[in-house]
Amino acid sequence: MEEKAFWSLVERAKARAGSDINSRPAVLQELLQELSLPDIQAFQRRYESYLLLANSWELWGAAYLMNGGSSDDGFKYFRDWLISEGQATFTEALTAPDSLAQIPQRGDYFELEAFGYAALKAFASKGGGELDRDFNVELAAPTGKNWEEAELPAMFPRLASRFLRR
Repeated sequence: MEEKAFWSLVERAKARAGSDINSRPAVLQELLQELSLPDIQAFQRRYESYLLLANSWELWGAAYLMNGGSSDDGFKYFRDWLISEGQATFTEALTAPDSLAQIPQRGDYFELEAFGYAALKAFASKGGGELDRDFNVELAAPTGKNWEEAELPAMFPRLASRFLRR
C-alpha cells in the first residue's frame, strides 16, 4: 500500500472518531473492511513498517514521560497511538519527540492498543481468516541510545515540564 493511501485511511479514521480517541480502532476497521483482502494485508505491512520506524529509544523516553512510565508492551501501544494521530504528528515525533508536548490528552494514557488490531479484525470479518503478520516487529530492539530516567528531563524539556508535574 502506498504511503499516501495508508495515511489517508488513518486520517479519515481520526477525523470520523472526532474527540473520541477510543473509537478510532472501530472506525479504522470499518474503513479497512471496504478494501480487498490483499489491500488490508498491504495496510498491515505498511503499519508494521511504521511501528519499526518509531521503535527508537528516543520515542520510548517520550512515552515514558507522557505515560508516567512505559513497559515494552506499553511502548508498542504508544506507537499504535502515535500512528493513530496521523502523518504530521508521527513524522514530527520521529525527529523531535519533544514536539509531542503540544498534543492534548484525551484519555488516561497516550496508548491505543486496539488501533493495532483493526486490520486483523477487518481481514477476519471479510472471511480472510488469519492476517499474515510479522511478529519480529514486536521483538525488534529499539534503535538509538538507551537512556536513564534521570536523563529524560534534559532530553525532553517540554514533555518534562508538562508531565512531571502530575
